[in-house]
Amino acid sequence: MTPRDGESPTMFGVPRLAPEREGAEMAAAYAMRPLSTGELLDRTFAIYRSRFWLFAGIASVSGAVQLVANAFNLLEQHMLVNRYGFHAGKIGTSIGTMVGVLLFFLAVSVTQAATVHALSEVYLGRGATVGDSLRATIGFWYRYLGIATWQGWSAIWVAVVVALPAVVFLVPRFGLRSLAWVGGVILFVAIVGGGVYGAIAYLRNSLGIPAAVVEQLRVRESMRRSKALTSGAKGRIFVVLLIATVLYWVAGAIQMPMLIFIARAPLQPHVVAQAVILATSFVAHTLVSPVALIGLSLVYFDQRVRLEAFDLVMLLGGEAPVMAAVQEPVMTTVVEPVASDVENGGAGEPIGNDGQVQDPV
Repeated sequence: MTPRDGESPTMFGVPRLAPEREGAEMAAAYAMRPLSTGELLDRTFAIYRSRFWLFAGIASVSGAVQLVANAFNLLEQHMLVNRYGFHAGKIGTSIGTMVGVLLFFLAVSVTQAATVHALSEVYLGRGATVGDSLRATIGFWYRYLGIATWQGWSAIWVAVVVALPAVVFLVPRFGLRSLAWVGGVILFVAIVGGGVYGAIAYLRNSLGIPAAVVEQLRVRESMRRSKALTSGAKGRIFVVLLIATVLYWVAGAIQMPMLIFIARAPLQPHVVAQAVILATSFVAHTLVSPVALIGLSLVYFDQRVRLEAFDLVMLLGGEAPVMAAVQEPVMTTVVEPVASDVENGGAGEPIGNDGQVQDPV
């Protein structure tokens, strides 16, 4: 999306490159102003197209971690099945999957922050590279991992807590099989009620990483900041995440024939089918994940423009203040002089309406 007619690339507080960087490649600058949902989506894909290799390159790092972890897990599974049997391969696969998920979760946390950093540089009119973005964020990997963990747990903790009592009624060893319907009701409430609450909680916490990257906040401060900034913007955040989810579903539909083929004969190697699945997962993650992260980052900047006049602050070359909604009120007393003290010989004492000098309180 190019600036509208009458808008220059440096309007609304988009800074230029420093003089010492003249001649360097300059990223596209976009006018900072309140955006509608359609404009936000348009700008998301416009920025992604204009810097495709930048954002896809960052996402490919975590995609490569996922690819290597899954490939190693499959190799381990085949070796264990051939030597020790199917059950040993199943146990080894479960352990390998847990290790792979942890490594991928860590890599995703860092690349999410790197994507936000790159987007902020592009959006504010500065240059960015894959290496610079990763180096700028990898030192705080523990912070972004904590935020990602907080976001994920906030989405599932209610469902987990509510669903735990259902185990008593659904597992035969507890002797309450006759009351299995009670467990079914509890499980239904956990899935539906916990799912609704989890979705809302995740939307409230979805701007945690942009806040941490741009404002250099810690984990708890970032989550509080996210809750404040998402006020009134949850619908737009939901649309951004929904579009990314649909794109992931498209990738899943491509993988479905291979998954069905493998499920029909699980003991066979299926090397080609598994290679296709791994490659498809890598490409899907590399291409789709930047869409969600760019969209969320634009929502972050848009909310700051709407709630904090971030565009005017950038125009003045300063830093945006913390939202007034989360600041402590400052009480001030304004004293209006009733007359000038010049005629009083410069004594600096207020003069009343009757001309008498009043004692200061």
